[in-house]
Amino acid sequence: MKCNISINKQIILFFGLTYLSSWILFFFGKTLDVMPLVLVGIWCPSIISLVLTIFIYGKRGLLKLLGRFRRVRIHWSWWLVLLLLPLFIHFLGRSLWELFYQGNISFEILDLPYWLSALVPSFLIAGLGEELGWRGFALPRLQQRFSPFLASFILAIIHLLWHMPTYWLGQGMHNVPFIYVLAFIIPWTFIFNWLYNRSGGSLIFAVGFHAISNTSLSLVRFLPYDKEVELSPELITMTSLPINLSGPYLSVCAVYVIVALIIVFKGKFGKVNTDIP
Repeated sequence: MKCNISINKQIILFFGLTYLSSWILFFFGKTLDVMPLVLVGIWCPSIISLVLTIFIYGKRGLLKLLGRFRRVRIHWSWWLVLLLLPLFIHFLGRSLWELFYQGNISFEILDLPYWLSALVPSFLIAGLGEELGWRGFALPRLQQRFSPFLASFILAIIHLLWHMPTYWLGQGMHNVPFIYVLAFIIPWTFIFNWLYNRSGGSLIFAVGFHAISNTSLSLVRFLPYDKEVELSPELITMTSLPINLSGPYLSVCAVYVIVALIIVFKGKFGKVNTDIP
């Protein structure tokens, strides 16, 4: 069965159903202490995108959406950017802070086996669990209705607010004040959307970038240790941390902003992918 639903309604349905299903599962997973429910909640962006695609476009639409996983014929340089850009930004931002605050650079990076062990679950949970929704379903529709700049800003805010329950779950969010995370997620989303568009709308590229970005958070540490700052609801209203804890994070955010600005003004940011379904 296929349904004639406007693009605007598809966007609203996707965001509404994703929030509702994820947040319910997060709540019951936390209340009942059943971690699989939380994991399913993380997967809801992708699950809802698949359900809506079948409902609106039928089996053929679903096959077209999943067919974007086969878009792998991308120039090798873009795969290199996917692999190294988050690591480069995190290392540069932290190093600039260390140079300013300590007078030297630590070059502290976790070893490759640890990075690889963290990459697999990040690929399966955050990457596959979210990216069929955010980049696969939502972004092409937002880019049909809004400018690339506004579409990226909307998706950044929606994606960030979707994570809000994780302050109560104690995992899944950066353990810094919420206002700091805004400074991270907005430029990160602009960069992510640009890469997705330049890949020709490749879902495997989107899943890979999300997984590598998350893993790079651990490879180059710029977040406070959990024992220094506990992830809790209090961070939502906090506006500051001691400079030794906030400096590395805000320095990384500043580099993200600079890279995002270069991309917007010099990176053909207006060239978008609007494949639907």
